[in-house]
Amino acid sequence: MLGAIRKRSGGIVVKGLLGLLILSFAMWGIADVFSPSGSDQNLAKVGDVEIHPDQVRRDYQREVDRLSRTLGLQLTSEQARMFGIGRSVVQRAVERTLYDLAARDLGILASDVLVRGDIKNQPSFKNVDGEFERTRFEQVLQSNRLTEAGFVNLTRSDLVRSMYLSLVNNLSLTPKSMNTAIYAFRNEQRIAETVTFDYSAVTNIPAPDETALIKFHRVNAETYTAPEYRKLTFVSLTAEEISKEIAVSDDTIAKVFEERLEEFNEPEKRILQQIRFENEITAKQAHSQLKTGDDFVVVAKELANMSAEATELGDMKKTELMPALAEAAFALKKNEFSAPLKSVLGWHILRLKEILPARQKSLAEAKPELKKQIAAESSIDSLYKLASRLEDELGGGASLEEAAQSLSLQLTRQSEVDKKGRTPEGLLANNLPGGAFLEVAFSTSNGEESLLTEVGDDGYFIVRVDGVTEPALKSLDSVRTGVTKAWYAEQRRQIAQKNGEAMITSLNAGGDITKLAKEKGLTVSLTKPISRTGDGGLLSGEAIKQLFEAKTGFSIGAANTKNYTVARLKQTVTANPTADIDKLKATSKKLSQSIRNDLLSQLANALQQRYPVTINTAAINELF
Repeated sequence: MLGAIRKRSGGIVVKGLLGLLILSFAMWGIADVFSPSGSDQNLAKVGDVEIHPDQVRRDYQREVDRLSRTLGLQLTSEQARMFGIGRSVVQRAVERTLYDLAARDLGILASDVLVRGDIKNQPSFKNVDGEFERTRFEQVLQSNRLTEAGFVNLTRSDLVRSMYLSLVNNLSLTPKSMNTAIYAFRNEQRIAETVTFDYSAVTNIPAPDETALIKFHRVNAETYTAPEYRKLTFVSLTAEEISKEIAVSDDTIAKVFEERLEEFNEPEKRILQQIRFENEITAKQAHSQLKTGDDFVVVAKELANMSAEATELGDMKKTELMPALAEAAFALKKNEFSAPLKSVLGWHILRLKEILPARQKSLAEAKPELKKQIAAESSIDSLYKLASRLEDELGGGASLEEAAQSLSLQLTRQSEVDKKGRTPEGLLANNLPGGAFLEVAFSTSNGEESLLTEVGDDGYFIVRVDGVTEPALKSLDSVRTGVTKAWYAEQRRQIAQKNGEAMITSLNAGGDITKLAKEKGLTVSLTKPISRTGDGGLLSGEAIKQLFEAKTGFSIGAANTKNYTVARLKQTVTANPTADIDKLKATSKKLSQSIRNDLLSQLANALQQRYPVTINTAAINELF
């Protein structure tokens, strides 16, 4: 039956999400390799490399945090889904992997010296004196949910990727002649004399007779036509509502806990201290002092200028440490310190404060989390079953009312509503399901029920159309005030434009703009220099285009919502590339970036032929 539901469901939202995914990866031309299977929990596979959820969770959270800061609010999971953050993160992971594989096969490597230098030169880790500061480094990593080992690996990958892509960057440089020509074109300017005919200044318009209003009402019928309205009856099923009714027993929680016991294993951890040194000599000196009994924190302060706080690494899993440190750290006994150890970040001495043995979370500890998960999973199962039963009831000939009563479902009736979800009073109906509800409701015939249709990943609805009020032209009497006001506005606009066009004719015949303006009681204004893409003030984009096609002394006209402007081209200002080197450089940079983006797109397409990409859409949808 579930298959039947899937088959019958409109699936418009699901199709829309799939469309977004396809668009996301269109640059690689991999829209046809999407896999619907969710059995494999890897989100994607690029060549022989699998992208696991753990690889993107942190990127996803960082992106959510970044957007939340930008928008000034904390994004919910639903909002993050709406923004397509999950798909974007996977997209970037696929892109990085394509480049990483290409770099790997070319044998490109980043040495420890290069990695260390890059990290030390990153501005985020420097103090006010421009020096690398260990404390700032750790704070930035912590705020970005990164371990030291993880950041080193990311840096190394970024450097390798950068070296591989440097060829593209070099190829995207544009020739000087192109930069100069495009700069000159984009920065050429026009100066015009303008006279403005304000619509509001037009007065003494005779009152319209009935015939004029009838004609205006008829000509602008679209403006005065009420939209189609529909009366609807619907049933909406959501997992959220169902979950409220689900009770999870302690026995069920205990059973699931046993089945998923491995998920609640916590690996062994070590609470560590660290002193980091710039060179081996100082590290060996510190080690000698520690062997004679000197205090760890005192040595850190004297030889590495590290505070007691800065020495604390906290509780670390073995996998969270850099490989160069991990083995030594987990070989130490309590209160023991290591010999000097070399990593990409310098030299280290570790001290073990405490061992936190591997442990199994107790049922009591896991219960709150498990209860929530089981209820959520059960609500989805219950939703599908309920949707199946509803479809069976309706397929057996029951009315929507009978089916709702039989299954104890809430039946909702909505009085007249338009395609935008608004009532005849202009109020938004706030009780309607989301997704494609209105689209489905307005594509279903009068008196008929829609197919059972999905709303996102956790809801269904079925709607019946109980009545249709066809679009109808409102009577003149019902909109007379608005029609009369609009008629006057149109008369003022026409008169102003007619006067402006008459002036243009006179000007292009050799008339004097100052004299002609004075005759109309108007003044002449001089525009600031206008570029093709710049702000034209009263002039519209079309008017600016006309101005750049006109010869000096020629006049054009431009209308907007408030006035009609006559513009006479007074002067052409030729751009001088040598006069503004910064602008020329900016033009060159934009052109190069545009070419670079094109080359990267072509490169990604080529790499995808070498390293086939498959996307696990089910796993992505489940994760995000």
